[in-house]
Amino acid sequence: MLDAGLVLYLGLVVLFVWRFLSGWRLCGAWMEYANYCMLLYMLLLVLNAWAIYSFISLALRPEGSQVWEPLPRWLRPMVLGTPAAAVFTYILAFIQTCQHVNEIRRGAGTLKHDRAVQIIALPAVFGCMAMNALTKVFQSAARYNIEDPQRSAAPSLLLRGFRGPEGPSGGPGSNSTNTEQFYMAQVETCYQVGDLYEAWALYQFCKMTLEILKNSLEHVAKEKSDSERKTVASGLLVAHKSLADIAYTGVSMFLVVCCAEAGWSLYLLTFTNPEENWADYNSQMGKFQAAGLVASMAAIYNLSTVEMEFHTYFQDYGPLLKFMTVKLLLSLAYFQKGCVYVLQTVNRSLPGLLQSIIGKVPFVKELVSMGETEFYLFYSSVILYECVLGVFLHYFAWPSDESFYGLDEETCEGTEAEKKPLLDKAAASA
Repeated sequence: MLDAGLVLYLGLVVLFVWRFLSGWRLCGAWMEYANYCMLLYMLLLVLNAWAIYSFISLALRPEGSQVWEPLPRWLRPMVLGTPAAAVFTYILAFIQTCQHVNEIRRGAGTLKHDRAVQIIALPAVFGCMAMNALTKVFQSAARYNIEDPQRSAAPSLLLRGFRGPEGPSGGPGSNSTNTEQFYMAQVETCYQVGDLYEAWALYQFCKMTLEILKNSLEHVAKEKSDSERKTVASGLLVAHKSLADIAYTGVSMFLVVCCAEAGWSLYLLTFTNPEENWADYNSQMGKFQAAGLVASMAAIYNLSTVEMEFHTYFQDYGPLLKFMTVKLLLSLAYFQKGCVYVLQTVNRSLPGLLQSIIGKVPFVKELVSMGETEFYLFYSSVILYECVLGVFLHYFAWPSDESFYGLDEETCEGTEAEKKPLLDKAAASA
């Protein structure tokens, strides 16, 4: 099956370079469809379309119907609703992005809008990876290769084909186990690439938030009235650089860990033969998981500190909903999955009596006893619905007409020609 994680990882690298080289204009000419943002959404459209087509096609086949039999009854409608969730997330994120792109074309708050569109794209990117991960898990459970049905009858040929004497051996069922392991590894890489973009969006959010905080503190410190608020703002302005350095350190560590984890996993799956020693592969990825969990918790803590301590100093920024959506989407990386694993581990360590009590609690009894395939069907579905919630909240948290976009235009990057509106607002509305 198409390795969506690898495709998007390489695509993000190319788009990062393209953004650095051209931005929104090339030699002064506005790029309508060749800017990095539109190219990203085109790539997501292709990946989403293929994943949804593969999932629906397999769900309508007898092989797909057999997947539902051992699952809890409530999980089937939850999984079947995910394609609609993926489409809704993509469309709403794209519409809101276009609103900000129009402002960028006018030259209004170019840098701030540029960072906003990267944050707004987060639910669409993560939702795309979750949809592809869900399709991979479903295909693994059905033991059916939608790209090459003739190989579906032999699980050992499902992904890589017969490898001959060099391939893994180990008795009956070993090839099937390797196939399932490879599928699960690809599922993990989908989420690792999603985590990578999440870390990048968090970095952009951190940059913009701290810049706006600095501008707000400078504005308060320059007030003519001799108030306590002015005195406090002057002191906070002195400490702003140290605060920014600490915040950037935590977010940068999270970004580096996510980039290294996704890159190393894709390298091992693409250029090595992990079937020879899955234990070694899982051990290496486990170290990245631990580092990522710590880095993500540090990033969440830094964000919470900035929000709580400086909430009243954000001028025209509306920080409440912005921080809420960022922390919600940030929890998609490592935290939520880790909570379920901890719950399952604690349940296994409980005495038999307590386990029997938990086994009678609806929903919880299924959650603590889920196998890997069942868990990823559930987890991917939850992620997609959370992306719907995230993109819906983004629509209110990041409107394109907020006044802070136009503040301190001199801090924005770009040439004077880029800052000059192509059309006046009055002419554009006419």
